[in-house]
Amino acid sequence: LHGLARWMAHDGHDVTVVTAFPNYPSGQFPDEYKGKFHTNEMLDGVNLRRTWVYTSPQRSSWRRIANYLSFTITGTLNGLAAGGDFDVVLVSSPPLFIGLAGWIISRLRRVPFVFDIRDIWPDVAVEAGEFAPDGKVTRLANWLANFLYGKADHMTPVTEYKFKKLADIGVPAEKMTVVTNGVDLDYVAAAETGDMRAELGLEHKFIVLYAGLLGIAQGVDIAIRAAGRLREQKEIHFVIVGDGVKRAELYEQTRALGLTNVTMLPRQPREKIPSFLTMADVCLVPLVSKQINDAVPSKLLEAWAYGRPVILAAGGESADIVQQCQGGLVIEPGDDGQLADAVLAMQADPRQLAQYAQNGRDLVCRCYDRRVLAQQMARVLQDVRT
Repeated sequence: LHGLARWMAHDGHDVTVVTAFPNYPSGQFPDEYKGKFHTNEMLDGVNLRRTWVYTSPQRSSWRRIANYLSFTITGTLNGLAAGGDFDVVLVSSPPLFIGLAGWIISRLRRVPFVFDIRDIWPDVAVEAGEFAPDGKVTRLANWLANFLYGKADHMTPVTEYKFKKLADIGVPAEKMTVVTNGVDLDYVAAAETGDMRAELGLEHKFIVLYAGLLGIAQGVDIAIRAAGRLREQKEIHFVIVGDGVKRAELYEQTRALGLTNVTMLPRQPREKIPSFLTMADVCLVPLVSKQINDAVPSKLLEAWAYGRPVILAAGGESADIVQQCQGGLVIEPGDDGQLADAVLAMQADPRQLAQYAQNGRDLVCRCYDRRVLAQQMARVLQDVRT
């Protein structure tokens, strides 16, 4: 949401963001935040109030819940301590528990509460296999979700599929406005892109890039298995950039298969990501299951913004978008054979590859300019306020 807040501040709105100290995915705070309870700083015209949360490098469902619940407490206190008069409280979920903090602040401040839905919890965790459908955590999350949906003055689901899902479970359509993910096109235009191919020694390779979270829901192991199928195609190389709970497993899988056509790199600073995207011939955007059908990953839009075609391993709304704009190829989630075939097809047809890239870029410029979307969100908030 950094881009959304930045553009709203740029357009003259007074924006305060309450968030946790950076801790994901490592489970540790950077040195500058250690030993502190909260900090206050200005970033791109936004008043950024960071606060302590429970965190641990050891991962489990209960530690994750403790992280969320701790922010419910510290985030609420930090939000209430913020100076000035607020007109509205906007909360972005997941995590779902953050909605509780926003609702409490909105009630005590006596201002409207707008709930921004990026993923529908706990549905997405169940679909990804993280939570059992009838588990205690799932039941608790379902209760909390329904409570917050009822308390919200307005909701902004990020996709049309999410809008429909929420309407199907009883959220009134008039209580919702779709405000999609977007791309900061000014940032894309100004981004410095170094010669990452030369830096990695991949000057003459056809590069398939995945850059993002290495989590359960992403299903990035499809890239490792496809690389195994393509190991004899010496000109094809996979680059995987990111961190997450699956990182060690992916490293081990690459090592066990003896793959030399895969380069794995840790999470990179934001300013280096453009160099990776412009290095790629094609960007991979996978999800672990076709059941996750209401997501439009931001990395899909970012790839197109930088003029890169995509291979999408997913179903639902994102597949509809890719197929309708012809911005790349769509394959079944988890099907490494289809991924290998798609890579070979794209490598064999540079003209079609360039057309996919242009189609995707055109769509982003028409429909997913973050500055325009920030103005849309501002109108929603102003309407709720009145």
